[in-house]
Amino acid sequence: MTSHARSTARTLTLHTLSTAILGILPAWHAMAEEAPEVPSAVPEVKITGARDATTEGTGSYTTTGPLATGARLNLTPRETPQSLSIMTRERMEEQGLQTLAETMQQVTGIYVNYNDTERVTYNARGYAVNNFQVDGMLNLFGSSLKANGDNVVYDRIEVVRGATGLTTGAGDPSATINQVRKRPTKTFQGNVAVRVGTHDLRRAELDVSGPIAYEGKLRGRFVTAKQEAKSFRPLYEQDLGALYGILEADLGSSTTVAFGHERQKSDPRGSTWGTVPYWNADGSLANMPHDLNLSTPWASWNMDEKKTFATVDHRINADWRLRAGWTTADRVQDGSLYFGYGGYPRADGSGITVAYGRFPADETMDVLELNIDGKFTLFGRRHDLVFGWGKADRETISPRITLGAVPAGYGAIPNWQTWTGDVPEFPSTVGAHPTSINNVDQKAAFLATRLNLSDALKAVVGARHGKYTTRTRNFSEAGAPTTTTGFTNDDIVTPYVGLLFDLNQQWTAYTAYTSIFQPQNFRDANNEFLDPVEGNNIEAGVKAELFDRRMNFSAAVFRSKKDNVAEIDDSVPPNSLPGAVQAYRSTGKGNVIDGVEVEASGQIVRQWNLSAGYSHTRPRNAAGAPINTVIPRNLLRVFTSYRFGDNDRYTVGGGVNWQSNLWNTAQKPTGSFNANGTPVTATGRIEQGSIWLANLMASYRINEHLTASVNVSNVFDKIYYNRVGFYNGLHYAEPRTASATLRASF
Repeated sequence: MTSHARSTARTLTLHTLSTAILGILPAWHAMAEEAPEVPSAVPEVKITGARDATTEGTGSYTTTGPLATGARLNLTPRETPQSLSIMTRERMEEQGLQTLAETMQQVTGIYVNYNDTERVTYNARGYAVNNFQVDGMLNLFGSSLKANGDNVVYDRIEVVRGATGLTTGAGDPSATINQVRKRPTKTFQGNVAVRVGTHDLRRAELDVSGPIAYEGKLRGRFVTAKQEAKSFRPLYEQDLGALYGILEADLGSSTTVAFGHERQKSDPRGSTWGTVPYWNADGSLANMPHDLNLSTPWASWNMDEKKTFATVDHRINADWRLRAGWTTADRVQDGSLYFGYGGYPRADGSGITVAYGRFPADETMDVLELNIDGKFTLFGRRHDLVFGWGKADRETISPRITLGAVPAGYGAIPNWQTWTGDVPEFPSTVGAHPTSINNVDQKAAFLATRLNLSDALKAVVGARHGKYTTRTRNFSEAGAPTTTTGFTNDDIVTPYVGLLFDLNQQWTAYTAYTSIFQPQNFRDANNEFLDPVEGNNIEAGVKAELFDRRMNFSAAVFRSKKDNVAEIDDSVPPNSLPGAVQAYRSTGKGNVIDGVEVEASGQIVRQWNLSAGYSHTRPRNAAGAPINTVIPRNLLRVFTSYRFGDNDRYTVGGGVNWQSNLWNTAQKPTGSFNANGTPVTATGRIEQGSIWLANLMASYRINEHLTASVNVSNVFDKIYYNRVGFYNGLHYAEPRTASATLRASF
């Protein structure tokens, strides 16, 4: 089925389900009015769930409500036997954090790597983050290209560090990122905002929510945003858009259904594809300008992602609840790229080679999950139980691209010092048949319980049993199947156990263990799949709810052992495998990472918010040598804000981010040259030293409905790299930026 046909089918599905909901409600409403009042042995049950942890309107940097990211048991942060951080709506708006990448740069223990302007990698505890969720459900698009959506859609972002095998289908000791969407409100509210800033930043957003009909039993929400901006890099421009709508209906006192649609769109221009050279051909430092962009005005790697979803939340009785969720999604990406990514500059400005190509793809995803949770009595105590089943499928169709003839010298930058990007776009055609179709399928059942062994001692125990299948079918130009590769992992069992002991009414000590099994959809330079990742993860620490439960505190030590971890193989050109797929290599056996994390987040007093976190990791291989050195060993994240004046009219805030040094090995020219004129190289090292960054904000509430605010990031305009060694080069981070926002509420 084509992308257009799928989109049409989903539009019809949205119309059909909306009509069904609107058709059911009048009949239900009439029956409710005519039915006699029936006495009940128990009070009316109100639906509770993830919305109990809603952060919108709280004015806080945290929440103490129940979360489901870690173990599906709706545990509060203090009750969860893992380290976690919560990026609330209040903090995202105060700091002006508009994208997932900007947000993750402020989260304890998370380091954001930019391979170029479009490819972003999130790292935690020494490894890349591969597990993503939306509203607690798997998002198989997350670990692919451009996992960097607009935050306007989300109430909060939860980050659980360590393995979460119960909820993600496969254990991974880095982290799980869960983006939780905004939900309709029972009273009308709305706001509109405009933002302008450095590099011609222009942004507008609208958010309207409230009851629609039937005395608030049908509610809705509509959110949209549009952002355009240039960059400190010449030629590069952003064009981002987000659209979100949701209907939520109460079908009786015990059932709530919701149906929604989300769209995230990115259409950049002047995109980079790789890094800037670090060494000259003679082995000296190139010292190229931090704003150099060896791209073209037409180079782009765009993305249009659409998700349609539905949920059902039914309270069976006072103790038990059934929840179901379904998501279907389509992501189309395309773009023609041209970038001077490789080689070594010479004195005359030549020496830099170009990579160019077109890489369209059409991905579809379907996720379904059903679970039942509740309470039971055993040995005179009440305990919690959740069990469920879920499946997630992703299909990626890679069209066949044929590149046409290009002018002589098209594959090299003639002189980087005078580069303007003035080159014609290469011709390309899309074949009638795809070059490959890749499928990833996951199925799993899980069971977890929290046992109240005593008033102070609790155990969280669970396991997940799953199946993981991947298959790639390659086709000839005529559409005939050529080769089929893939693998199936049956009987994947991921156990999980945690113990918590309440030291007093505020403090809890905990420990947790889980195994790691992570099938990999990565191929090596020979186009063979890498072996699955295996290992284990353990952590222990303390948690607390301080200042009358307004602040969450945690401190943890952790250790993980992991085999067969994938990393980009930069010994071959980028995207050099069939279907323009990136080649990876395994780091081998016995990788060990241990470390410590500390975080405090919330309100000291009602007017004073604080988030402060520190993490230290020590990754090494079986021989004890350091690994993943492109990730800093130490990270400090601090931000605070204070409201004061008449009715808290004024707010001022600021913070610092610090990271220790990072480095990577690369191929450095020795100063000698081969017979064909190319430099002779040897192993060298590219390093970024430790760096301090400062951020500031201030806001003024003009009246009851209007607030103005300003933000400045990287106040002292530090110039530094956030990726080193990728294809023997480096990627510069964002210098100082400033913006002003005017927000009106109604």
